[in-house]
Amino acid sequence: MKNHDFHNVIRLGLERIEMMLELLDRPDRKLKFVHVAGTNGKGSTCAFIESALISEGKKVGKFTSPNLVSVNERICVSGKDISDSDLERVLGRAEACADEVEKVRGERPTQFEIWCAAAMLYFAEENCDIVVLEVGLGGEFDATNIIESCEVAVICRIEYDHMGYLGNTLREIAKAKCGIIKENISTKTVVTGTQCDEAMALIKESADKFGHRLVCANVPSPANHSGIYEHFTYKGDTFPLSLGGTYQLENAATSVLALEALGVSDESVKYGLTHAKHRARFEEIDKGTIFDGGHNPDGIRALVSSAKRYFDSKKIRIIYACMADKDIKNVLLHLKEIAHEFVFTTVSDNPRAMTPEALCNFAKDECLIEGKCFDNLDAARKSATDADVTIICGSLYLYGDL
Repeated sequence: MKNHDFHNVIRLGLERIEMMLELLDRPDRKLKFVHVAGTNGKGSTCAFIESALISEGKKVGKFTSPNLVSVNERICVSGKDISDSDLERVLGRAEACADEVEKVRGERPTQFEIWCAAAMLYFAEENCDIVVLEVGLGGEFDATNIIESCEVAVICRIEYDHMGYLGNTLREIAKAKCGIIKENISTKTVVTGTQCDEAMALIKESADKFGHRLVCANVPSPANHSGIYEHFTYKGDTFPLSLGGTYQLENAATSVLALEALGVSDESVKYGLTHAKHRARFEEIDKGTIFDGGHNPDGIRALVSSAKRYFDSKKIRIIYACMADKDIKNVLLHLKEIAHEFVFTTVSDNPRAMTPEALCNFAKDECLIEGKCFDNLDAARKSATDADVTIICGSLYLYGDL
């Protein structure tokens, strides 16, 4: 199914998803989970963990968002996206439950809640050994937090994003993310990546509350790299990661701790780090073209750091599009550090997307950035340039246009 078949309306809370799952005979209670929250790095961390668990011989479900090209990407088992026929079937059952919930409560479950329920149903039908479950937004009141237990809770880096829903301070945002830390964690382990002091203190407090151990990733400094792929050392072996960008060192280190807590073998851990697939994160589309889905200041800082490391002496063209509700000024000021040239475009068929003209004017007025603007990504890519490298960024939704 195509990307635009999914429309996202956000209403946090667990009452609707709980009623849906009760109507479906609680498929979530038949499953084991690795629950992953955070602002940046969730998708890559899920990919590393999934790949290692598959190597270990497990049947692995994975629920992630947003999708890039096809909505089927959101629900997959052992690396294979759900088929159209299976998706139609489980969504049909979830939609029927949503109708019942609407009759009782007077409000309809959101599409994310319907999809979450459908995913639980499918994973239970498939008898998955374990599910890698990525939080949609926040944690405490995200639909994925309807699960009553997990094997390990993972909190990737916490930064400012979605402040309209999660709060305007890092403490408020961290509190929402820490909602996935519950009493029933079978390994009694909470894993976290690099955090600011405020977020780390809250994560520790949440883990201590239930007597869980908190393990923090020891992120190695960038050393050698092969192209855009950083070298990572584990148990005496050094190898390039399968995902590009300097920030993957942190995601890999975080994933390792979660996999060790799960008792995964050294060989499977190494396999996961070298074979994980995750598109749109510092991905080399073709020679001289990189796509990166970073869309908040922290994600863009990571992109800029990677670009400086790999393309330091090269002229970089930035092709940028974004949603109108993002922190555009800080993002553009970070990108200005590496840009030889700016080209602005938009995400097609998305009402939240900023128009190229509005973006171009904003960049000029607020950031003193002069750029060209084009109505679509194809025209932007074909525009004349003397740059050596093109980086397309600003929104994961832009990947569908690519």
